[in-house]
Amino acid sequence: MKRLLHLSYDSPDNPWCGGGGALRDWRILDLLDGWDRSVCTGRHPGTRPKERFSRTDLGIGFLGEFVSRRTWARAAGGHLRRFLSHGGVASQSASAWAPVWESLEHPDRMLHVVHHVAGAEILRRLGPFGPSSLRFERRILSEGRYYATPNRATAARILAANPSARVEIIPNGFDPPAAAVVPERIGLGPVVSFLGRFDHRMKGLDRLLPAFAILARRIPSAQLVLAGRSDRAMDAWLSNQLRSHPARESIHVVPNPDERRKYALLDGSDIFCVPSRFEGWCIAAIEAQSRGLPVVATRTDGTEDSILDGETGILVENNEHGSVGALAESLEDLCLDPPRRQSMGSSAKSWANRFTWQAAASATEALLLEMVGNLRGN
Repeated sequence: MKRLLHLSYDSPDNPWCGGGGALRDWRILDLLDGWDRSVCTGRHPGTRPKERFSRTDLGIGFLGEFVSRRTWARAAGGHLRRFLSHGGVASQSASAWAPVWESLEHPDRMLHVVHHVAGAEILRRLGPFGPSSLRFERRILSEGRYYATPNRATAARILAANPSARVEIIPNGFDPPAAAVVPERIGLGPVVSFLGRFDHRMKGLDRLLPAFAILARRIPSAQLVLAGRSDRAMDAWLSNQLRSHPARESIHVVPNPDERRKYALLDGSDIFCVPSRFEGWCIAAIEAQSRGLPVVATRTDGTEDSILDGETGILVENNEHGSVGALAESLEDLCLDPPRRQSMGSSAKSWANRFTWQAAASATEALLLEMVGNLRGN
């Protein structure tokens, strides 16, 4: 049986991140039944679910996310080296936040999954650790041989840095609800929902909250639902922001909803909002569109591919000066135009249902088999 090791600091059960990239990794690994597959991921607090593949947790998991990421990255390099010494191929969700330098040493046996390119944001977030992490991201883009990415913009960046690279664009899938859902409706006015990690910087909650203040001033009956994964630091930031928010009574926070409630909240909404600064794809936008919701989103590498601008949603400019006003204006336009919402929602449903994890797994396996075939040919 063909052997595969996947490296990803993040995992769906990681309380510090647990984002769409980790969900993608786990769903695809779960479907690669013809492989002897294992995953190496970061140690963190909390319990670990049972997997259908072997899993190794490395690093220090009790001193916070930064220490966990860095110690995992160092240990993962040795784990990768030992695995490859016995044959097989490897893949990784390449991350400047947890750089596995050893992955650069095996270009013919390593598939780099690049969700998006962080660039200068690395320097802003990592301070003195930023230059080396930015250097890692640039080397990943320029020195690998095989790449998978969910969006066209990241594929173009890889090819600009590495013209001879083999790059496959593999969109993410989504998990539809397993059973019928009863909509959870909040209030009598138009409902705008957000679903995602409560990371105010990456996910743009610091944009959505002031945008909703503008919207609520113009449409007092409007409601905002914030649902998603959170931790103590995110809770503290959000509580502080909500304390003085002018439309606090119209904002409803639902931390850590299960799958059933997530879809119940979507089914009770009128518009979905993605105010992110970075998205490699945005599974939440596909989930919302699958329920017939139009999406108002900032323009990112991922949302440019997961949302059809003008057909299934509205994309606004992604900058620090005009995004708040643009989000508020587009949300208001859709709130005041039910026929347009319905038309976009119908198109959104047809669009979203074409994306499946089985398609993503099949495309990933084809690329892995290409790698194996080229190794045998050499």
